[in-house]
Amino acid sequence: MSRVRALACTGLSIPLLGSAANHVLQVIEPPVGGDDLGVEMWRLMRDGGLFVWVVLGHLVTGVMLLVPRWRFLGALVQLPITLGIAAFNLTMFPPGVVPALIMVALNLIALADFTALKALVATGRR
Repeated sequence: MSRVRALACTGLSIPLLGSAANHVLQVIEPPVGGDDLGVEMWRLMRDGGLFVWVVLGHLVTGVMLLVPRWRFLGALVQLPITLGIAAFNLTMFPPGVVPALIMVALNLIALADFTALKALVATGRR
């Protein structure tokens, strides 16, 4: 794996593992109040129990991104989650747009393993 992809995987894992750690340790409180729909959705996810599952997904893919054998699969599994994060921030929580777009870029770089991508879509016929 190239050094750039390894750095992208590490960079992408930081907010994921940080989110999981913060959910357990409650160091940084999520935003409350305000006019952003995203703040309300965040509160509903946290109070309704959905956020536990989100954090579990962040934890699993964050760890996968750090283990060389599992990096590509972690980046592949993380891509729809990252796109969801970007869509959430673009539509409901504008203050998070820049970090979300950085995550999308890191996720795409992490997936730039053309051998693995080619094997993923190979038909098995010769």
